[in-house]
Amino acid sequence: MSLFHLDTDVLVWGCSRAGSERAKLHEILEAGDELVMSAWAWYEFCRGPRTPEQLAVASVLLGESGVVPVSRDIAEEGAEVFRSLGSPRGRAADILIGVTALLAGARLLTRNARDFAGITGLNVEVVE
Repeated sequence: MSLFHLDTDVLVWGCSRAGSERAKLHEILEAGDELVMSAWAWYEFCRGPRTPEQLAVASVLLGESGVVPVSRDIAEEGAEVFRSLGSPRGRAADILIGVTALLAGARLLTRNARDFAGITGLNVEVVE
Protein backbone atom coordinates (compact mmCIF):
# COMPACT_ATOMS: atom_id res chain seq x y z
CA MET A 1 0.00 0.00 0.00
CA SER A 2 1.28 3.46 -0.91
CA LEU A 3 0.78 6.70 0.97
CA PHE A 4 -0.22 9.84 -0.91
CA HIS A 5 -0.29 13.35 0.57
CA LEU A 6 -2.39 15.96 -1.19
CA ASP A 7 -1.47 19.53 -1.85
CA THR A 8 -4.45 21.82 -1.49
CA ASP A 9 -4.78 22.46 -5.22
CA VAL A 10 -5.28 18.78 -6.07
CA LEU A 11 -8.13 18.47 -3.58
CA VAL A 12 -9.72 21.72 -4.79
CA TRP A 13 -9.72 20.57 -8.41
CA GLY A 14 -10.56 16.97 -7.49
CA CYS A 15 -13.71 18.09 -5.65
CA SER A 16 -14.66 20.78 -8.15
CA ARG A 17 -14.90 19.12 -11.54
CA ALA A 18 -14.27 15.97 -13.52
CA GLY A 19 -10.70 15.88 -14.72
CA SER A 20 -7.26 14.42 -14.13
CA GLU A 21 -7.25 15.36 -10.44
CA ARG A 22 -10.53 13.59 -9.74
CA ALA A 23 -9.39 10.60 -11.80
CA LYS A 24 -6.13 10.40 -9.82
CA LEU A 25 -7.98 10.48 -6.49
CA HIS A 26 -10.28 7.67 -7.64
CA GLU A 27 -7.30 5.67 -8.91
CA ILE A 28 -5.59 5.92 -5.52
CA LEU A 29 -8.67 4.89 -3.58
CA GLU A 30 -9.51 2.03 -5.95
CA ALA A 31 -5.96 0.69 -5.54
CA GLY A 32 -6.43 0.62 -1.77
CA ASP A 33 -3.75 3.22 -1.20
CA GLU A 34 -3.92 5.76 1.60
CA LEU A 35 -4.90 9.37 0.92
CA VAL A 36 -4.09 12.07 3.50
CA MET A 37 -3.12 15.72 3.73
CA SER A 38 -1.41 17.97 6.22
CA ALA A 39 -3.47 20.01 8.65
CA TRP A 40 -2.17 23.16 6.96
CA ALA A 41 -3.37 22.00 3.52
CA TRP A 42 -6.73 21.05 5.04
CA TYR A 43 -6.97 24.55 6.53
CA GLU A 44 -6.25 26.08 3.11
CA PHE A 45 -8.94 23.90 1.55
CA CYS A 46 -11.57 24.61 4.22
CA ARG A 47 -11.09 28.38 4.25
CA GLY A 48 -12.51 28.29 0.75
CA PRO A 49 -14.58 29.40 -0.77
CA ARG A 50 -16.02 25.86 -0.76
CA THR A 51 -19.55 24.61 -1.05
CA PRO A 52 -20.98 22.32 1.63
CA GLU A 53 -20.94 19.55 -0.98
CA GLN A 54 -17.22 20.03 -1.68
CA LEU A 55 -16.43 19.93 2.05
CA ALA A 56 -18.51 16.75 2.44
CA VAL A 57 -16.83 15.01 -0.51
CA ALA A 58 -13.37 15.97 0.76
CA SER A 59 -14.21 14.67 4.24
CA VAL A 60 -15.31 11.33 2.80
CA LEU A 61 -12.18 11.08 0.61
CA LEU A 62 -9.86 11.66 3.56
CA GLY A 63 -11.79 9.65 6.13
CA GLU A 64 -11.40 9.86 9.90
CA SER A 65 -7.60 9.96 10.03
CA GLY A 66 -6.89 11.75 6.76
CA VAL A 67 -5.67 15.04 8.22
CA VAL A 68 -2.12 14.84 9.57
CA PRO A 69 -1.48 17.19 12.50
CA VAL A 70 1.60 19.39 12.63
CA SER A 71 3.82 17.69 15.18
CA ARG A 72 6.89 19.12 16.86
CA ASP A 73 9.13 17.11 14.49
CA ILE A 74 7.29 18.43 11.43
CA ALA A 75 7.46 22.01 12.71
CA GLU A 76 11.17 21.80 13.50
CA GLU A 77 12.08 20.16 10.17
CA GLY A 78 9.88 22.65 8.30
CA ALA A 79 11.65 25.55 10.00
CA GLU A 80 15.05 24.06 9.10
CA VAL A 81 14.07 23.65 5.44
CA PHE A 82 12.61 27.17 5.42
CA ARG A 83 15.89 28.62 6.69
CA SER A 84 17.98 26.49 4.31
CA LEU A 85 15.99 27.84 1.34
CA GLY A 86 16.70 31.44 2.32
CA SER A 87 13.47 32.05 4.26
CA PRO A 88 11.10 32.37 1.28
CA ARG A 89 8.10 33.84 3.15
CA GLY A 90 5.70 33.29 0.25
CA ARG A 91 6.44 29.55 0.40
CA ALA A 92 6.20 28.97 4.15
CA ALA A 93 2.93 27.02 3.96
CA ASP A 94 4.10 24.94 0.98
CA ILE A 95 7.31 24.07 2.80
CA LEU A 96 5.31 22.82 5.79
CA ILE A 97 3.01 20.80 3.51
CA GLY A 98 6.01 19.30 1.71
CA VAL A 99 7.89 18.45 4.90
CA THR A 100 4.77 16.73 6.29
CA ALA A 101 4.73 14.44 3.24
CA LEU A 102 8.51 13.96 3.33
CA LEU A 103 8.61 12.85 6.96
CA ALA A 104 5.74 10.41 6.33
CA GLY A 105 7.61 8.89 3.38
CA ALA A 106 4.68 9.77 1.14
CA ARG A 107 4.33 10.92 -2.43
CA LEU A 108 3.03 14.49 -2.61
CA LEU A 109 0.42 15.15 -5.29
CA THR A 110 0.34 18.73 -6.55
CA ARG A 111 -0.42 20.79 -9.62
CA ASN A 112 2.68 22.94 -9.09
CA ALA A 113 6.02 21.26 -8.34
CA ARG A 114 7.78 24.65 -8.13
CA ASP A 115 6.09 25.25 -4.78
CA PHE A 116 8.13 22.37 -3.34
CA ALA A 117 11.47 22.94 -5.09
CA GLY A 118 14.45 22.56 -2.83
CA ILE A 119 12.87 20.14 -0.34
CA THR A 120 15.52 17.45 -0.60
CA GLY A 121 14.17 13.91 -0.82
CA LEU A 122 10.53 14.90 -1.34
CA ASN A 123 8.73 12.64 -3.82
CA VAL A 124 6.52 14.96 -5.89
CA GLU A 125 4.02 13.91 -8.54
CA VAL A 126 2.43 16.58 -10.69
CA VAL A 127 -1.23 15.99 -11.54
CA GLU A 128 -2.38 17.98 -14.56
